[in-house]
Amino acid sequence: MVECPYCADAPDDAWVVTPDAIAVPHANPMTACHVVVAPRRHVSAFYELDVQEQRAVWALVMEIKTRIRSSLKVDGFDVGFADSEVESPNHAHIHVVPRTPGETLVLPPEIDWVDTDGL
Repeated sequence: MVECPYCADAPDDAWVVTPDAIAVPHANPMTACHVVVAPRRHVSAFYELDVQEQRAVWALVMEIKTRIRSSLKVDGFDVGFADSEVESPNHAHIHVVPRTPGETLVLPPEIDWVDTDGL
């Protein structure tokens, strides 16, 4: 059985690891700095997390956006919620995808995307 990369010990390429969440570069990025944020607890859907865990994951999403914005010119971000039935491994996670000027991006429809520019 394949070990879940979000539950395992912190990978060497992790951007941030906290007790409740981890941020890692996407293995097949849609854009430069496409990052995945996942809870450390293995759940199949984001809303299975308790409120404290949800806040920790969302805080890490916001931190990743700040880090990307400080090093890359972006027009905004798309954030996608992926529950277990969408992708492997069976672990809920959130995509943080920066939109850079002049770049056209088609987001996968099976992921629930939100535009977080106002957040």
